[in-house]
Amino acid sequence: MLLVLDALGGVSWVALGLLLALVWGSFVGFVTRSEDEDRPDGAAVSPAPPSDRSSYVEEIERERRRLFDVTVVHTNPRALGLVADAPPRRFRVEIPGARIPSAPGESRTVVSAGTQIGVKLHCTGAGVRCTPLSSERQNVLTRKDVAVWLWEVQAERAGTFSLALTMTSYLRDTDTVLVEKPPLVWLVDAGAPPEDDNWLSWARDLWRQVTEAITGLGGLAVSVSAIAAVVAMVVRRRLPAGGPEDEDATESVRDAAPGPRPRPVRRVRSRLGQAGAARNLRYARRIRARAGPRP
Repeated sequence: MLLVLDALGGVSWVALGLLLALVWGSFVGFVTRSEDEDRPDGAAVSPAPPSDRSSYVEEIERERRRLFDVTVVHTNPRALGLVADAPPRRFRVEIPGARIPSAPGESRTVVSAGTQIGVKLHCTGAGVRCTPLSSERQNVLTRKDVAVWLWEVQAERAGTFSLALTMTSYLRDTDTVLVEKPPLVWLVDAGAPPEDDNWLSWARDLWRQVTEAITGLGGLAVSVSAIAAVVAMVVRRRLPAGGPEDEDATESVRDAAPGPRPRPVRRVRSRLGQAGAARNLRYARRIRARAGPRP
């Protein structure tokens, strides 16, 4: 009888323990569910990163071994010819693929390809701006892939500033950097704008050119007139003086010329002139009479 009671007591203690475990598990599950519901957007807790970094390092090394070098052609900053307050100039970076063009004003370098490449142009200095015209990151997965990056470089004032070109190879489309070489840095001078480079200066130059042209034409006309005057003077001096024959020839030419003949002018002496002439004649006769006949 005692053995039967002891067996029944052991079973009851086991049942009580199982019941307590079931109640505790239900309570813990309810509390955990309440905490998940209290988070915004129902976001779940991200799993902790693995403590073992060997797989990460192996992946980086494997991707680096897959990279290959390609030629990069870029604008030589010293050939930009920047001028203050002038229109912006284009800075170009290109991975030409299989073809390697050669053009004046360009330089070459090498970058690791076979993944996604990011190119940045940094402008440092007062009054200089570099405006990107293309995407920063582009895929160059094979040796035949072509990628182009463009910027507009503009200087607001004259002076010296620096340009730095950075090329980075990323792990696929992540921000993990596989290879990044030291940047290429240049010091570039921006010249001062020409003085009076506006429409007023242009109009002034045009007026000066027109004035010089008119002055030149006027001097030429004066020179021609002076030469003609000298030639006429020389011709007049070399002509013979006019005599009776010339006058007769002139009269004959006038008579032979067609047209109405001029009306002859009658010459009439005044009475005062006739009286004076008669008085002089009488005076001359008296002097001859007193002198007597000539021997």
